[in-house]
Amino acid sequence: MIQKLFEEHFLEIDALLTKESKRLRLSPNEVVVLKTLFQNYKRRTFSILSITRKIELSSNDVGKAVDKLINKGFLTLNLETRNEKEVEVFDLTGTFDKITELYESDIAEVKRERYESKIGQTIEILEKHLGKALSSHELDIVRAWYDDQLYPHEAILSKIEEIGPSGKFSLKFLERTLNREKFTAEPLDEQAERAIDEIFKAI
Repeated sequence: MIQKLFEEHFLEIDALLTKESKRLRLSPNEVVVLKTLFQNYKRRTFSILSITRKIELSSNDVGKAVDKLINKGFLTLNLETRNEKEVEVFDLTGTFDKITELYESDIAEVKRERYESKIGQTIEILEKHLGKALSSHELDIVRAWYDDQLYPHEAILSKIEEIGPSGKFSLKFLERTLNREKFTAEPLDEQAERAIDEIFKAI
């Protein structure tokens, strides 16, 4: 996706590399060399001399930066036949992959934080209505609701608020109520599939 956005001119790669250089663990020289290679992205012809002419680095420094970029997986070099001549070309797919991994990790972290926030919210409301802190066993039960995706978060909160003020409120009562409503709401074929799954799990 990152590569497609760049190739269709929706992504400013120079700004992105500058912004994320520390998280990508790129040195200043490596960033400069990468940016220069991206300027020649369509042609893909690799030449240390050509890079050196465009930036204020010696050919030795450029060579070291290129070696590090290759070792880190940002850059690969290959030979390609053009007009019956072998030409050295570069491939920056690794750079796109590294950036993608970085942002996918960010997205996963945001999802994890939201997930933990939902569990925390449920626990807080439960403890409010129960008038006590949940035991470790009760905490495991609540977490299982989310880990196993047994009930939607909104359904859990709604049902707590509905039956929480009642004198007979308990975690088991809440779970039974959620199970009953879930089973009633599911189509018969889904109920049958779940029943079959449970049978096979028990075997």
